[in-house]
Amino acid sequence: MATPAFAHDQFAALAHALRDGQSRDEVYDIVCTRAVDLVDGVDRAAIAMRQGERFEGVAATDDIMRMIDRLQDELDEGPCFEASIDEKVHVDNDITKDSAWPRLAERVVRETPVRAMLAVPLVQDGARCGALNLFADSPDVFTDESIGQGAILGSMASVAIWGAAHAERAEQLSEGMVTNREIGAAVGILMATHGISQDDAFHLLATASQRLNRKLRDIAGGIVRGDTAPGGA
Repeated sequence: MATPAFAHDQFAALAHALRDGQSRDEVYDIVCTRAVDLVDGVDRAAIAMRQGERFEGVAATDDIMRMIDRLQDELDEGPCFEASIDEKVHVDNDITKDSAWPRLAERVVRETPVRAMLAVPLVQDGARCGALNLFADSPDVFTDESIGQGAILGSMASVAIWGAAHAERAEQLSEGMVTNREIGAAVGILMATHGISQDDAFHLLATASQRLNRKLRDIAGGIVRGDTAPGGA
């Protein structure tokens, strides 16, 4: 099934928006915001990610989607759960008629304008990790074209989330290495300046951190840069 030229252009623009350097939170927000324009029939979107055995809503276009995410978690049923379990796209084009998720559908119909649901699995490192929820306020709006667009968006989102997660972990590792080096250097300076042992020097740093209500790494960094006199620790 061919994708219209305008959709190709929009997906290309999305790919540009999701380029390297985006955090996971930024990726979540971009995908949800763009979903309304990229997937035919969609009025609202949200992303829920697996946290242990539960799901946590991490982004949504509006309060209605946030409420439905909470309902899915509360009732233990819904398209988000299904898509995350079997890694398949799930669609219910009219939740007012024999929905696969009766308890959720009853609450959603009673409390919101949503009438159709489409959920696309998100996968990281080959394992299911959550779902992209695409909902509509009118029934029977999700076509084969919509499902195809949703699947493409889900695949792009999965890759972007994976990339952002790895970039964040690399940055945290790099920051940790820098912090450890600075603490080690500060301990060495204190040992040389005060003629004390390594344990005593580290204790001096920790005591200064508590007394001044500043992070240990900030105290250490100040000593290494010369901003804080060794005696001030």
